[in-house]
This record gives sequence, structure tokens and C-alpha cells, in this order.
Amino acid sequence: MKKKYFITFIFISVIVLIMIVISYLYISYIQKLTDENTLKNLGELTKQDAVKIKNQIIQHKKILENIVNQVEKQDKITEKEIFNLYNENIANQEFSRLGIMYENGKTITSDNKEIDLSEDIDKFFNEDTLQISKSRKSKIDEEEINIYSKKTRINGKNIVILLVLETEKYEEIFAESIYNGKGYEYIINSSGEIIANSAKRENGYNLFNIIQTLKDNYNSKKLEEMKKQIKEYKNGQVKFNVSNKYYYTSYNYLNVNDWFLVILTPGSIVSQEYNRVLKITFVTSIIINIVILITAIYIIFSNKKKKEKLYKLAYIDNLTGLGNNNYFIERGTELLETQNTRCYLIIIDFDKFKAFNKKYGREEGDLLLKAFSQKLKNVFGENQIITRLTNDIFSILIKEDSKNINKKKAQIVISEKSTENKFREIEDVLENICNELSNITIDKIEYKILISMGIYEIKGSEKDIYETIDKALLAHSMAKGNYNKKFYIFNEDLENKMIKEHDIESIMEEGIQNKEFKIFYQPKFNSKTEKIEGAEALVRWERNEKLIPPNEFIPIFEKNKFIIKLDKYIFEEVCKDIKEWKYKYNRKIKISVNISKEHLLEKNFLEDYCKIANKYELKPNDLEIEITESAAIDENFDIIEILNKMKNLGFSIAIDDFGTGYSSLNMLQNMPIDVIKIDKSFINQSKMLETIMIIVRKMNLQTVAEGVETLEQVLRLRDLGVDLLQGYYFSKPVDKLSFEKYFKN
Repeated sequence: MKKKYFITFIFISVIVLIMIVISYLYISYIQKLTDENTLKNLGELTKQDAVKIKNQIIQHKKILENIVNQVEKQDKITEKEIFNLYNENIANQEFSRLGIMYENGKTITSDNKEIDLSEDIDKFFNEDTLQISKSRKSKIDEEEINIYSKKTRINGKNIVILLVLETEKYEEIFAESIYNGKGYEYIINSSGEIIANSAKRENGYNLFNIIQTLKDNYNSKKLEEMKKQIKEYKNGQVKFNVSNKYYYTSYNYLNVNDWFLVILTPGSIVSQEYNRVLKITFVTSIIINIVILITAIYIIFSNKKKKEKLYKLAYIDNLTGLGNNNYFIERGTELLETQNTRCYLIIIDFDKFKAFNKKYGREEGDLLLKAFSQKLKNVFGENQIITRLTNDIFSILIKEDSKNINKKKAQIVISEKSTENKFREIEDVLENICNELSNITIDKIEYKILISMGIYEIKGSEKDIYETIDKALLAHSMAKGNYNKKFYIFNEDLENKMIKEHDIESIMEEGIQNKEFKIFYQPKFNSKTEKIEGAEALVRWERNEKLIPPNEFIPIFEKNKFIIKLDKYIFEEVCKDIKEWKYKYNRKIKISVNISKEHLLEKNFLEDYCKIANKYELKPNDLEIEITESAAIDENFDIIEILNKMKNLGFSIAIDDFGTGYSSLNMLQNMPIDVIKIDKSFINQSKMLETIMIIVRKMNLQTVAEGVETLEQVLRLRDLGVDLLQGYYFSKPVDKLSFEKYFKN
């Protein structure tokens, strides 16, 4: 009996041992398969993040190169002018500060700091190429920083231009949440020194040393192999075992200095589902065949699910469900490489989205983005490449084989017509698209939003997706903030226009400093006596003995807000002239001065104007302030409150271009205005003029007719009772000396 039990025990033991061996072999196989798939997928994620970081660094280097190129173009340039170049560049949005380092180590920064970098003289001055430093402590605020530097020469001296970047800028590029926040990303150099990381570990530690402390022969071999590959600038993946736990690691060269991106992820997080299956397999080894079948099916499903998770992390925008920037770059590149026919690239965003968030809240802003994303799919069709690039900026790549885009709402047919005719053909279509996208309904509440859209037609021979994005963004920038035109289509004229705008912006400050902006005066004459009773101050820009027309620089200044500074400059010059005429001719004349809509958004501009008037011994009622009717009906500020304040201070107020802005009579009645300037487009419309005069008489307002050019117009306007006349019939705008002749006559 004992022998029988012993044999049975041996038999059972052998069976159990066989099952254990089979299970062990099976587990080893599954673990190996898990490792291979995980490392492969992790390698893909590392590659994607490495591309993002590399592109960001390339952009940073371009910014520095651009600043250095602009500096080197100048024969002589001051520190202040260099800092102005920095402040006018997008660099001040990316970098903490700009520094100018001299050969003695003295360094001046754009935030008015002076520091001594003499210990770094050799490091910065011995290299002619653009350099990026390791992470280091800032001498100004102790922040972790990296320095982009480029040696150049100005005013006969060698200097180094330094752009200071907070190291956390690199960390912001990392994936927001790798495996539920339990995976870590590091930027290291070839020696293992940590330059930036998502683990909140202080930079400067050595990642290799941290792994080395594990004191495991297996890990040591893996680490040495990893260090060797990094020294040879090779990419790779490796798995480390740590106290019965394991970590998947992937590293990818950034093509910047000797920097690598390293992602380290706990195996328990990546493979928790696999581990559960393996435990069940081990415990239930007696039914191993069934488990093998179930596990095989589960592995296929789990691999697919994990790939989808990694894909979503790398390519899908979490909020809208649209593709992200990586998705657009990859899909767009594929399309351009495989398609030899034309496509359209559209860049679109909201105007004043931050203001929407501030007014309605972040949650409502997110709902707006979701609703807008759905509307894009409805209008353009889901078979287009529609992505959310960043914040409220979306891109749509319309493939050439698309027959239409929502037949009911908008249709774009890519034809063989000339570019000019074809673009003219789709103008109405684009207008319809803008109108359709401008109305968004959220929870039965309809919001009216303003959008800006840039369009670029991609020729079949173009393969560089980044170049096409730049051109679409160029067109988009023209539409941004332009209330008269919601979209722009890229063409060579547009590119030349942007270059011309940049040229104007680069010299506008110099124009103020050199007093290149000249005041011209266009007289206003009494319609009955034909004697001068006032004038309107206009500006002309004279540079290098040539006049730059106002229609070339005023729209640019309104867009970049420089118009505020110019308005104040004109106001002071006018006050100076009025004071001079007062003492010279013992006579005061009321001059009207235009102020832009942008100026009305400034809180203290009226106080500033009063101080200027007092400076020249004038009272506010010696001047007349003109605002356009379009500014008067703008919803971005309380115009009634501003005009009341203006009136209480004593200024005379005129509404310019009356009749063109569709203002309501009720609104005009509530405005404390003194003068209505009738737009020249109504001068020859007798019935319209009669209606306007009936209105202004009831409101007891003075009237000025602009653009008077013929005697017939003079007689008609006089008969209708218009008070003052202004136009070429009497005088074109003239310079100060020519205007003074009216005082002598």
C-alpha cells in the first residue's frame, strides 16, 4: 500500500513537475513577447517625443539665428536696440531673457541685470557656431536654465548673444501623462547627466549612477551596453530588473549636442494585465491548454489595446478626439509623398478665445472647442485630415480626390483653372464656411464667435509639410484680428506684403525718434462765409525724402498697437502747433485729432491727453477728438462711459465717417457728441443727406461734410444747412507752413 501510494505520489509529482515546467516555459515565452512588444511600443513613443523636443530646439536656434542676423545687418547698434529686437521677436514668449556678453565676461540682460560670466569666457568665445549649454543655475534667480549662445561682432567688438531658457520648458514638451503618471522622461547627455526630467528630480544627477547603485551583474551588463550605444549616438531599448521588479527603458538621440531622451516605465504598470494572466496560468497549470488558448486570445487583444493606448497618447487630442500636431505632421507627410495632385491646407482659430474663457469659464471654453471640432467634421467631412494643432488652432488638409465638402453647406471643387480665377471661385465658398463655423450652439445656447482662417493651395510637387504649414500660417496671420476679412488665401503678393509689413515694423520706433511722422492739416471752411474755422490733423510718414502712404502703415500700426504711441505723438505735435499759433498770430483755431479704436481700450489715455494739453497751456476744449463710427459701435468697450468721461474733461467730440457703421439712432442720441462728420460716400446722395440733416438738427449737432470736391457739391451742402465743408475743392491736406498762410489771409 505504501509502495502504491509512493508510486502514485511520484506519478503525481512528475505530472505536477511537467506542468510546472510547461507553465514556466510558457510564462517565459509570454514574458519575452511582452518585453519585445513593450520595448517596441515604448521606442515609438520615445521617438515621437524626441521629434517634438528636437523641433522645439530647432525653433529656438532659428530664433537666436534670426536675432543675430538682424544685429549683424546693422552698421552700428546699441544694447537697447538689440533688446528691442528681442522684445519684438517671439523670443520673449519662449525665453526668460536675452543677454549680451562682452569679452571681459560682463553680461547685460534684457531685464536690466548685470552679471559676471568671466569664468565662462572661453566656453562662449572660443566657438563660432551656435551652442546650447548644459543645465546650470541662473545667477539671477537660481532657476535651472539652458543657454543658447552665438558669437558675433558689433561696433568693432566681439560679443556673444545669449538666450536664456528655463529648463522646465523642455519638461513641458514631455507627454503629459505616461502610463497614468508613473512613467518618467529624462533628457540626459552622453555621460548620463540629467538635463531635464518629468520626475521632479533635481537636474544634475547622473542617471547612469542611479542605475549603477542597483549592484546587479545583470543590470551592469545592460547598463554598459546602454552607455556604449549612447556614446556611439545609437538609439535602443533595454529592460532592467530591480528588487524583483523590472523597468522598461528606451533612449533616442535628439541630434542636439550629445543629448538623449530617455523614457523609464515600471513594468508593473505596462504589463499589469499580463501579470494577472500569468498568475492565473501558474495557479491553474492543471488546465494549461485552456489557459494557453485564453491567454493567446487575450494577448492579441491586450497588445492591440496597448498599441491603441500608445497611439492615442502620441496622436490624439484628449479634449476633442481629433488628431493632434503629431498626427497632422505624419498624415500630412504621407499624403504629400503619395499624392501628386493639389490639396488645400486650412489653418483656423477663434479670435479672443482667452476672453471667452475669462467671461464664461474654462469648462465652457472646453465645450466650445468640442462643439467646434464636431462642426468642422460636419462641414468638411470626416474623411479629411482634421486636427487640433494647439489651444484653439485647428488645421484641415483637404485631399484632392474630395469631390465636395458638405454639399449643403460648402463645396470646394479643385479645378484646372488659373490660381486667380480658382481662388475667386472659392471666395464665396470660404465665406459660407466662415459663417457656418461662426455660430456654435452649446446646451441650446448659441454663441457668435469670430474666426480667422488662412488657406494655402499645396501643389502636387510640394513634399515639405512644414513649409506648407508656414505658408498657411502666414495667410492666417493676415486674417487674425482683421474684422473686415475673415480669411486670406496665400499667394506671393501676400508673402511680399508680410515682408513689407516686417520692414515697416522694424523702423517704426526709429520713425518716432527721428520725427519722421509729419503733421498735415486739412482746413474746414464755413459753408456760408467760406472762411476757415478749423482743421483736421493728418499724419504723413517721410523717410529718406520719400513719403510712405498712410494706407500702408496705419493698418499695420493698428494691428500691432503701435498706433497708440503714434496717436499720442500726433496729439502732442498738434498741441505744440496750436500754442505756437496762439503766440504768433494771437489767434486760436480748433484742431480735430483722430484717435484709434485701440486707444479707447487704454484706461488712462484721457488723463495723458489732459497732461499734454496742460503742458502747452491749452484746455481740452481747444481740441476736438474724432472717433470713427465703427469704433463707436464696437462691443469691446463701453463707448458711452468713455465719451462721457471725455466730455466731462472738456474735449469736443466728433463722430467720423458717419453713415458707414450702421449705428442706431438711439445709440447716437445717448452719446454726448458735438459734431457729426458726414462721410464723403454720401455727398452725392441727396435723399440720404436730407435724412442725415433732419437727424442732426433734432440732435442740435454741428455738421462737417468730408470729401467736397466740386462747386455743385458746395452749393447743395450749403442749401441743406451743413455747417462746415472739408475737401479738395478748398484745400488738400497741407504741411504746417502752408497751413499758416490761412492765418495771414
